[in-house]
Amino acid sequence: MKSLLTTFFIVISMFSSAAYAQSECDKYKTSYDKNYCFAKLFLDSDKELNTVCGELQKQLTDPVRKQLTGVQRDWIKHRDAKCESAGSIDVDCNYRVNRNRAEYLRDRARECNAGTCRNEMIGKKSWS
Repeated sequence: MKSLLTTFFIVISMFSSAAYAQSECDKYKTSYDKNYCFAKLFLDSDKELNTVCGELQKQLTDPVRKQLTGVQRDWIKHRDAKCESAGSIDVDCNYRVNRNRAEYLRDRARECNAGTCRNEMIGKKSWS
């Protein structure tokens, strides 16, 4: 129970800080400053995604873990194709796509914590 409460408070603090950071980027007037701000958000979201994925992997059997690794590789290709155009990266897009994927994986981790780990959802290409 204590672990569940700790996880809950961590998730809440991540969302509130992400919402604050998102509004912080809106205050900038130049595209350079906005891009710099969103780049910092993207790096934070990338760290968060890696953390969530690692936590989920700890709960999985080897075959499902390998399946998740393959799906994550496919997801990275999807993210890069969606958020990159003519050699330019849209960091705001990267941030949003990372956050969506982290939330999807966080939901799978919650299911596994509750004893209802659905392997078919873990290996699913949820972004298609």
